[in-house]
Amino acid sequence: MKGVYIVSITVVAILMFIYQWPKIKSTEVKEKAAFATITVIGWGAAIIYIIFPNMGSPAKIIDFIIVQLFGPF
Repeated sequence: MKGVYIVSITVVAILMFIYQWPKIKSTEVKEKAAFATITVIGWGAAIIYIIFPNMGSPAKIIDFIIVQLFGPF
């Protein structure tokens, strides 16, 4: 069942990319890079949450990383 969800999210991301990419002017390189980056990050996060449904929220993950890097506040 997870495979169906992964394929569905991938199809939606591809369709969104195909629909929006031509609407961004070719001179707006930073906007295209930002759109592609945010789309890929969102797609990746969705896939990770499908594979690992009991994973903590993004805020808890970032908090864990910050505590590991800088110690407890």
